[in-house]
Amino acid sequence: MNDAYGTNDYSFDAFLEQRKKIDFYDDDIHLQKVVAHYAGTDAERLHAQLGGFSKVLSTRWVALAERISRVEVRPSVQHFDAFGHRIDRIVRPFEMVELEQEVFREGLFSSTIDPLESYAKRLLLNELGDVGLNCPIACTDGLVTLLRSYAADDSPELVRILKHASDGIGGEFAIGAQFMSERQGGSDIPANVLEAVPDGRVYRLYGNKFFCSVTHADYAVVTARISGTSQISLFVVPTWLPGDKEKERRNGHVVNRLKVKLGTCELPTAEIDYHGAVAYPVGDQGKGVSIAVAMVLTKSRLDIGGASAAYVLRAHREAQLYANFRTVFGKKIAEYPLAARQLRDLRLVAERTAAGAFDVFHLYQSASAKEGDETSRRLFQFRELVLMQKITAAEDAVDAIRKAISLFGGHGMMEDFSCLPRLLRDAMVSEQWEGPKNLLLTQIYRDLHRVSSWYPATQFVFDILQGLEEGKIHSYARRLETLLAEPLTGATTDHLLDVAEEFELLCMGMFRARQELARARVEG
Repeated sequence: MNDAYGTNDYSFDAFLEQRKKIDFYDDDIHLQKVVAHYAGTDAERLHAQLGGFSKVLSTRWVALAERISRVEVRPSVQHFDAFGHRIDRIVRPFEMVELEQEVFREGLFSSTIDPLESYAKRLLLNELGDVGLNCPIACTDGLVTLLRSYAADDSPELVRILKHASDGIGGEFAIGAQFMSERQGGSDIPANVLEAVPDGRVYRLYGNKFFCSVTHADYAVVTARISGTSQISLFVVPTWLPGDKEKERRNGHVVNRLKVKLGTCELPTAEIDYHGAVAYPVGDQGKGVSIAVAMVLTKSRLDIGGASAAYVLRAHREAQLYANFRTVFGKKIAEYPLAARQLRDLRLVAERTAAGAFDVFHLYQSASAKEGDETSRRLFQFRELVLMQKITAAEDAVDAIRKAISLFGGHGMMEDFSCLPRLLRDAMVSEQWEGPKNLLLTQIYRDLHRVSSWYPATQFVFDILQGLEEGKIHSYARRLETLLAEPLTGATTDHLLDVAEEFELLCMGMFRARQELARARVEG
């Protein structure tokens, strides 16, 4: 009998070798152009910084991410130690802890790092997917932003937490989280019933939070209702009080269970019961919702825009590499016009989404640089563009990754063959986190009505689409004025269902036009 009978010597080795050589930044000419455009005179220094960062990211951290994403090492909770003590230890693979420590030691939120450098590095990190890392980074971003505004000398605990999260203490960098969702509604923060009871300079928390991602974090930003009032306030809650982390003695709370989620599966997300946890108040009493939205949620939505861009950049790169390698019916996949069109579309979506993400981040950095009425208008533009980006980029990322997967054929379904199935699930989570589409569209509609006396919708459209053909701007502006005249927050009718669909398409269309303008500026 011939031992070679039925053998198949087809090999993916050439594809794997090419994939190993990819550098996320150095091999992405468009991303380099985007960074250079917004860096200005700092472009050369920033280019060198991102090049060195990407070399580690594209080799060591990619390998760690692949090991972290295995199903058998997903997080679990150990409620008790061997001696009956309640510890609620979040068990994670060693590779996860290692990756987390290495990345946080980069000082991404240090007071000395340039904000654009931090943003660009965080966007690159999202090309790994979430892998239990990038949600903690986004949440820490929100914590640091909050405390830079509200930590003061009369609150030494908050000052120390800020230092721990931004510049580190003794070489250790703290991780932040944000716990706002309760059983009665995730985005409906005003409906929170978690109770905050005054206790001298601090508060004690009693009740339940239902969806708490980054359960292993050192500190959480938590919304709660002041006891005996209707006021929602904001607090920073240490997971462990000083000296208790080593003893695994949690600060007045227990972890009920970890959630089983569609995506971000490497990230521990829990239900938590508070039984008198010490909480430090942040900002004015009763202003918790407005502060959380303005600082914490806005930064998270901004980060989702960057993450969505990263997902599409990675998806296009992976699909292009495979299509250039794989031969089907005598030709490379990339040589078939129908497949080539998909690859072209993926590239264009990746480029405009990346350029748009940096464009919105630049607006965030510059929004308060103007004076007088211009300041209010710039801040409003940023607020609405963040919402539009969150809706549009998150949806486009899901569609783009799905299209990239199709170019792999059956291999696209295999999670140990490609990162794309994992990125798809993570991208679908991004569509829901920090507000689903219908909620954010409603907010845009209400915002435009709220400011109409001093910032007409027509002017808003002209301002955010400067550079677009004037006829197209007029068309967008007329359609928006017409739709705003409809009672979209009123009773549901068949007519309003059609209006709602048109409003959604208009908002997303305007933001995609803004992305294309950003891409055109970058490409020259």
